[in-house]
Amino acid sequence: MLRAKLSTDHEEGHYLRFLIDSGADYTLIPKSAAIMLGLNYKKLSTTEGTVEASNHTYIKTKTSHLHLTIDTVSIKIPVLVCEEEIECILGRKGVFENFEITFREKQQEVVFRKC
Repeated sequence: MLRAKLSTDHEEGHYLRFLIDSGADYTLIPKSAAIMLGLNYKKLSTTEGTVEASNHTYIKTKTSHLHLTIDTVSIKIPVLVCEEEIECILGRKGVFENFEITFREKQQEVVFRKC
């Protein structure tokens, strides 16, 4: 689990808890988190997509680009927003190519280091 800040700009934002999913292409957040961040769900990208959830169902999504801040490093990443209330998922696009990620199982921690 990762606690990171998600925002529409570099200044404002909210800290959210993300499940780290190396099998997920994109970061995924629920509509309620998007609204909390100040996004207007109806005005998000009209290109809707679908993602396959862990239970093999498909979830409709809309696309946005948001700033993700881990420690002091902020990067802009593509984020999918869905209407369903799901846990926030941190996917690979925009994240895995910018950070070296180490899973320290013994210490029960995940370390993100800027590449």
